[in-house]
Amino acid sequence: MHATTPEKICLGKTVEGREIYADLYHGASPAPGEGGGTLLIGGVHGNEPATVLLLEEFQTRVAAAGRLRAPTALLAMANPDGCALRTRYNARGVDLNRNCEHNWEPAGLEPPGPEPWSEPESRALRDFIRAWQPAKIVSLHWALAELDADGPQSTALAHAMWNALSQAQRRPYRLRVTAPGPGLPVQRESDAFCPGSFGQWCGYGLTYPNGARPAMITLELPYDPAVESRPEELSEDHLEEVRELWRRDSAAYLRAVEPGVTRMLLAACEFSLA
Repeated sequence: MHATTPEKICLGKTVEGREIYADLYHGASPAPGEGGGTLLIGGVHGNEPATVLLLEEFQTRVAAAGRLRAPTALLAMANPDGCALRTRYNARGVDLNRNCEHNWEPAGLEPPGPEPWSEPESRALRDFIRAWQPAKIVSLHWALAELDADGPQSTALAHAMWNALSQAQRRPYRLRVTAPGPGLPVQRESDAFCPGSFGQWCGYGLTYPNGARPAMITLELPYDPAVESRPEELSEDHLEEVRELWRRDSAAYLRAVEPGVTRMLLAACEFSLA
């Protein structure tokens, strides 16, 4: 097995002028219609550092080690300004995960921007997806502790990622899909209505020229990887819980979640929708 050198692609620049890069493996190309692979995204929210570090670790252990067989693009830091400022938002105070056009609303719990696609970061990601046309998209976030599949076309991918986990690795998570198996909750767009969200734009609002839609998974990391089972309802302070774990020992958090995340991401990259 030989190491692989990625093609580094600049998707665009942030509000403050930082470049947004994706690393493409196995001959993947940004040319229109030549994608068909898997896009992995981290750092949409700048105050969720685990999403960036886990993708960087996946790149080192899996992608750069030549373990990927299909075209894969890794965008570890989708919001470089937010990561530098340690804020959920971009440098203009906009939540990039509420700035997409699908069901966009001008007001909400999170600032959506003055109009859909108003931010250079969200436009850069949109334009790359439209050009490369990935068949599968996985976006990492903190910390609802679930695999959230948007759209019926995403169900099979969610199951493949879930089945890649051991029983112990599943405990901190739950699976939410549109067409569930026995005993699994149903996830419909109306069940988790998030105006302007990236996941719902990909899963419900985005259609490629050939009529296909990408399989879209939001991989929400655990708020506490040590829990015996993910409760149906999370406490209102679950975000503070994960931030406290991170402040106390970020390395321990990463060690606990990395094996399962790597399994899920590798399963996503290897899964064929055909």
